[in-house]
Amino acid sequence: MKYRLACLFVFAVTPALAVDPTGIPECDALLKRYEACSSQLSRKQVHAAQKELLDGAMGMRAVANDPAKRADLARYCTDTFEQMKKASDIKDCMSKP
Repeated sequence: MKYRLACLFVFAVTPALAVDPTGIPECDALLKRYEACSSQLSRKQVHAAQKELLDGAMGMRAVANDPAKRADLARYCTDTFEQMKKASDIKDCMSKP
């Protein structure tokens, strides 16, 4: 019984999303790192981060299909990634190579 409760606790506090790729390397790198680092947020923040991650990925995939917007989206993802490395609750994790 203790083992079952321990497993349940681990799954309850660990994000398990596996976001689908966007097809834009800069955005995929941002989403992958954000997904990996979001587990370091407080329990209260994890849910909001997961929602933001899923919503953001969905929006990025929709825009990625528009050739006229791909370059702007790649630039947005690069800029966002750099900002998160400097000023976010998970900046240390986001900055890892």
